[in-house]
Amino acid sequence: MNPEMTQAASKDGPEHGATAPSRKIPRHLQAWGKTTQGTILDRPGPLEGSWERWFFAAGSALPERLEPDAPISSGREIVTALPSCRLFSWPLWISSEGDPVDLARMELSGRHFLKRGMENSLTVLPVAQVGGRRLVMAVASEEPFAEESMLPGWRESSRFQFPCNVFGDMHGHDLLLWQEWGTLRMAFYREGKPVWFCGLEVRDAGGGVQRSALRLLSEKVIEHLPLSIAIHGMPPGSADLCSRQLQHVFPRARIHSDAGINESGSPALPQPLRPDSTVDIPPSEAVAERRRKGRLRRILNFAAAASILYILLILWGAGDLLIRRMAWKRQLKEAASLSAPALLAKGQSERWKAARPAVDPFTYPLDLLAAAAVPTESGKVRLTGFTLDQDRLQISGEATDVTQAYAFIEQLKKNPLLQEYEWTAGQPQLAGKNSVRFEMDGARNPSKP
Repeated sequence: MNPEMTQAASKDGPEHGATAPSRKIPRHLQAWGKTTQGTILDRPGPLEGSWERWFFAAGSALPERLEPDAPISSGREIVTALPSCRLFSWPLWISSEGDPVDLARMELSGRHFLKRGMENSLTVLPVAQVGGRRLVMAVASEEPFAEESMLPGWRESSRFQFPCNVFGDMHGHDLLLWQEWGTLRMAFYREGKPVWFCGLEVRDAGGGVQRSALRLLSEKVIEHLPLSIAIHGMPPGSADLCSRQLQHVFPRARIHSDAGINESGSPALPQPLRPDSTVDIPPSEAVAERRRKGRLRRILNFAAAASILYILLILWGAGDLLIRRMAWKRQLKEAASLSAPALLAKGQSERWKAARPAVDPFTYPLDLLAAAAVPTESGKVRLTGFTLDQDRLQISGEATDVTQAYAFIEQLKKNPLLQEYEWTAGQPQLAGKNSVRFEMDGARNPSKP
């Protein structure tokens, strides 16, 4: 583009007016818009600082107008159309090979069109492809981004668009003029896709558009001069002036103007289209907000995971405690059921202990067996038989060798409880490898006291 065209296209338009009051929406439509799932579109209005809020219900192509300050339910997708005066656009022919964003960034940087920070929001929209070249429109938000007159919470929008991409009747027109925030804007289209938009002065609308169109035509950005022109959102006087100027420079063009005043007393813009889900031009402030929300989301996810783990541990501990408590109660019941037999056995044991002194300790089998088992504590001798028949006691066993067998016999004879018996022992016999068998026979003289 030549400097003359850029200068003419970037001048401000008519004088700024007051903020347009929003049209009142019936209460049932407001309630429907708050509860139905869909997409919210916020776009700049015709008057300075004014905004329009539109709601696209899921599965519906027709939008509903809402109040700009209408509450928005959580989880609703919000798309904000950034003011055109705060956006930079430029048509470019680039190679069909390679990353289009990188190619556009190099081309614009070589022309010194991008300010510092604008490359972060640079977006490339494909328009057409001819041979080995692609026609694209590069769009970026200006830096630093002016936040004046933006809606509260605009940084939290899901996506950011530009206004001339959401006009409902942009298809079929080669040129679109509309009033946005009190200034005149224009956008050229090719095959229904915008190729360039910028500002324009009302008093020089015809000349500015003509110079821009001729330059775009010479660079083959547009295929022909505008044949269909639409004018929106302008007061009748300004719209008539622009129509006469455009008809003078483009006599073959059909000019459609819906200029007028709506019921709220402000110029009317056409209904928007559902925002394109592939376009996103986030300013640096919105990018920072997304990063902050991303970090917060990760922290919340970590906290949620930790909370879930903590709850699972608590449930596991509570379940284990419940199981242990149930087992404890069951053991208490079992202990209670055994209390009566235990008391009975204890009583019998006490009676036996009381009667024990009356029993001859030398004839008590358990005491005799305990005395006979004392020499086996070394583990080299084991008893295999113990028989008590009145005054006769027979003991048999096995030892690792003959020496251990004789040692056991001698220790048994020296035991005080067994000295009342007269012992006879045969010679130990081999019972296998490292094993000998022996037998002892003790007889007690009944005549001894």
